[in-house]
Amino acid sequence: MLFDRATIVAALPSYEVGREVGSGGFGTVLEGRHRSLGRPVAIKVLAMPDAGLERRFLSEAQVMAAFDHPHVVHVHDYADDAGLCLLVMEHCPGGTLTSRLRTGLTPETACAIALSVADALHAAHRRGIVHRDVKPDNVLFAADGAAKVTDFGLAKIFEGSVVTSGSLVGTPGYAAPEQILGQPVRPATDVYALGGVTYHMLTGRPPFPADLPVREMLHRQIYGGPDLPGGLSDRFAAVLGQALTRDPAERTASAKDFALLLAAAAAAELGPDWLTRAETPLRVEEDVLRAMSDRAGAVRTPTAVAPRRLLRGGAGALHPDAARRPEAPGAPRPEVTPAGRHAAPDTPPPFPSGPSEELTHEEVQLRIAAWERPDEGFRRRTWVLLGAVIALLAAVSVGAGVIIGQLQRGG
Repeated sequence: MLFDRATIVAALPSYEVGREVGSGGFGTVLEGRHRSLGRPVAIKVLAMPDAGLERRFLSEAQVMAAFDHPHVVHVHDYADDAGLCLLVMEHCPGGTLTSRLRTGLTPETACAIALSVADALHAAHRRGIVHRDVKPDNVLFAADGAAKVTDFGLAKIFEGSVVTSGSLVGTPGYAAPEQILGQPVRPATDVYALGGVTYHMLTGRPPFPADLPVREMLHRQIYGGPDLPGGLSDRFAAVLGQALTRDPAERTASAKDFALLLAAAAAAELGPDWLTRAETPLRVEEDVLRAMSDRAGAVRTPTAVAPRRLLRGGAGALHPDAARRPEAPGAPRPEVTPAGRHAAPDTPPPFPSGPSEELTHEEVQLRIAAWERPDEGFRRRTWVLLGAVIALLAAVSVGAGVIIGQLQRGG
């Protein structure tokens, strides 16, 4: 992404602007520091190609700035100038979940990260916010090692703009079937992506092979589901299988339900003191804490599912089975604290419910094909980059000609 550093410096006079540290589908990230407070920050630079998108950004930025949660990257400030919108965010020096997946995670750490993300999503859903792009790149780690979800609201801002292809937002391999098909998103859409990320953490591989062609990967997501590895325990397989069910009406109902099921499975498989061995701190709600170390099924959890029943081609889901609470030996509660800072409105906003519209095979193929086409924003950025390179080469050529001419005259 091309941007004028002087424009950023002028728009953020209270901050020192440092080097580029990352980039992604929604912008470029720079290091920064508050001049008076000395607080390190991350500055996300987003190009807004039209005024309508800029207005959406300003509206959504206010929502993001007000969202205070221990497992969400906090937005400190925002500004806009000359077609650039700038988000000043909490600095997370621990890198991304993507980088940690390369070296592997212990089951305890994987479960702690998944519960962190689930709690953040649950708090967002109660505010009417669906993330739309939960993936390892959007999970960062703070200085104390806590997992933090980033880019809340950005997918909503860019959905349907020239920055994306049509109205398609999400990441192949993690996006839910209804999202791929352009149908309404809902909390269950994020639950599917969370199930995919947890699958990757617990098994060491993404739910769908990364080397698959995009068309084949999306076809598998819509008509089937991932294979559950043989080495994965039945309890963990059941939790993942229900979260990755293709029909949102049969999927795990909420991020909170996913957290309760995963916490109970972790207590049974890893022992009630498993969190003491995790490499990341966890701040979640009290009922999830109890499920982590419940020894006799006193904590009510959502209905469990039969493990490893991935049905393909038809309804394509793991179906509910009788709830079975695993027993685990007792142990003191882990040294963690409830989040306690994200009380939700008494009446959450409505989300779409029930099954999505049925599409013909031809309509499905057209929507899959849309994900394969380069988006207009990418093409625009490519031409801008080429234009800048050509202009730079022309300037260098002219400058060199002038210098050579002066040397010849001087000689």
